Amino acid sequence: YCTMKNKLIILFSALLTFSSCSDFLNEKPISDLTAESFWQSGTDAEIGIVAIYSAFAEAMSPGLWDWGELRADNYVPHDKDAFDQKEMIYNTMSNDNQAAYWTNLYNVISRANAAIKYIPNITMTASTKNNLLAEAYAMRAWAYFYAVRVWGDVPMYTEPIEEISQGIYRERTDKNRIFQEIILPDLEKAYYLIDKTATKRTRTNVATVCVLMMDVYAWLHEYEKVVAVKEEKVDLLSKNRWGLSALEPTTFEKDWRAMFFDDETAEIPIEVIFKVAYDELGNGENLSISYFASSQPRVFLSDKAKGMYGILDKRFGSTQWEDIGEGKSQLKFKFWPDGTIFTGTGRIYSDNDLVIYRYADIVLLYAEALNALDRTPEAITELNRTRTRAGENPYYVSDFVSSDEVLDAILDERQKEFLGEGKRWFDLVRCNRWKEVMQPINGMSDERKVLFPIHRDHLNQNLNLKQNPGY
Repeated sequence: YCTMKNKLIILFSALLTFSSCSDFLNEKPISDLTAESFWQSGTDAEIGIVAIYSAFAEAMSPGLWDWGELRADNYVPHDKDAFDQKEMIYNTMSNDNQAAYWTNLYNVISRANAAIKYIPNITMTASTKNNLLAEAYAMRAWAYFYAVRVWGDVPMYTEPIEEISQGIYRERTDKNRIFQEIILPDLEKAYYLIDKTATKRTRTNVATVCVLMMDVYAWLHEYEKVVAVKEEKVDLLSKNRWGLSALEPTTFEKDWRAMFFDDETAEIPIEVIFKVAYDELGNGENLSISYFASSQPRVFLSDKAKGMYGILDKRFGSTQWEDIGEGKSQLKFKFWPDGTIFTGTGRIYSDNDLVIYRYADIVLLYAEALNALDRTPEAITELNRTRTRAGENPYYVSDFVSSDEVLDAILDERQKEFLGEGKRWFDLVRCNRWKEVMQPINGMSDERKVLFPIHRDHLNQNLNLKQNPGY
């Protein structure tokens, strides 16, 4: 007899063969007792999928900010207690920076590979099996999508490592092959298999798959496909379940902030598509308070980020940050309720869920794609959807003389809309704006430094790896 708790211990031990905090890959093989024999029932499959999300939650804190935001222009570091963050912000990253670890992403990949291999052999209803497989495919695609955006070419694994003879230490695989053989096919399988009636926001759902597809195609500059996903898939979703929240001017601050902190007495706003769940008594805390809101946070908001917001913008100031003197501002309002105690007796634990995708992503990715396809008036209409609900005046076609100007306006809107949500650096790289934005701030001009370094521990453990040029 095996309890669910024991099953989880067995599974985590088996799947963590891929890595630990100090290892890229562990040479100890998974035995039949701990891996293959685990995957026997529908309950086992559910536990296996939950393990994928647990690994993803660990990857996203602090990866959400380290990989997707801190290298851009939203923050300045704490002077004394943010060495890794200072390196990211000022483009002086070394290969021992915490952000250079890819271990947690490979934990996601390892667990997804095991689920994809073993779930098809488990007896359960077809619909349940298909949905669990869809979640595994989507999460594997997501982990690889992060990896190739951050490091470029990375080692590729599509099977769980169960024998040393499978080749634990591998060379890096061309990122384009990973897109074509893993990321895109996995997302197509996920969309086909996913339960299209499921709407749980802390699990992969049909809207998650759609916006992830749009994000991937935008990264590849395949904008026709971005538009196709929006018009042929997203537009079929129920507007009562998925859509841009209609934030009323009189309740904007309350409704806006409700998307980002947990209220067990209220429904999750329909705009939220996917968020990573944390629980102090479950999978633990995240690092959001230590990054943004402690007495000694790792980063403060930059003057440039604060200056992006017009005076009419209801996302300005009191809905997102607190000025604490000496020109420093902490991102304390966006993610936590009023009255939150961040330090000392009675402090709140840093286990708020982190929103990764919301419908505003769909709207603004769609605007970017329309603009790239010379459908400029439609692009401006989409851009205005988030702009005007925040209280700012709409743009008109006559306000722009080129599609480049429209793209800049879209990127500005994304910067304001997604402050603290892990988007800005990826936006600048995707749209090739990193140099013009960052060079005046930190002198960044070396295209080789757009990618992150590979951590020295990975290089020492896997002699088949070669460091990214420039590091």
